[in-house]
Amino acid sequence: MQVLPSSEYRQEAMQRLVRGVTFFKDIAKLDPDQFELLLSVCQFVHADAGEVVLEKGADASTLYFLLKGQMAVLNEGETSLNVIHPGEVFGTLSMVTGRGRSATVRAESDVMLMGIDFRHFNDVNDFSMFTLETKLVAYRMVVHNIRWNLELNRMKDPSHPLNPKILKLPIYSGARGGKEELTFLYEQSRALAELLVEWNDSLQEEGA
Repeated sequence: MQVLPSSEYRQEAMQRLVRGVTFFKDIAKLDPDQFELLLSVCQFVHADAGEVVLEKGADASTLYFLLKGQMAVLNEGETSLNVIHPGEVFGTLSMVTGRGRSATVRAESDVMLMGIDFRHFNDVNDFSMFTLETKLVAYRMVVHNIRWNLELNRMKDPSHPLNPKILKLPIYSGARGGKEELTFLYEQSRALAELLVEWNDSLQEEGA
């Protein structure tokens, strides 16, 4: 992989590159200053077709967004489990759990990625850099991504014994836009992530 310094891109060019990513569009609409700050801590990354971007088990602190190209999530046997399309985020599970990467991800074509160090978002009580509103957008995205992956698993195997746990997970019903919602999303992201890890582990045991 090759890291491309953001200083090589003019502001207009950077905005065009990330316009297909809902997270960045939402931040830009919410607060242009926060959007510029977000871009300042991001890195553009290029990978060639066939190159491994994430290695299962590797340490992680970067959350990735695919801007161009196509990527594949691989199982132990190098078989594609899922395809990542432009605009999608990946790497959320290890960001939330603090564990190593949960799967290997390989570029199926030449790809352009945007990477962000998620440690800027880990402390939901610190708003010295990113505001409450920005962190809310980030955690809504993370929760949606992990919940969607669980839903994909559920659709593939409706009789899986972990399905009842998915249905029992609460949905936030309080006032939106405050610290209460952020705390809920932070805690739910961890509950969802642990459930997805458990599900993934069960699939590996079945395939052993």
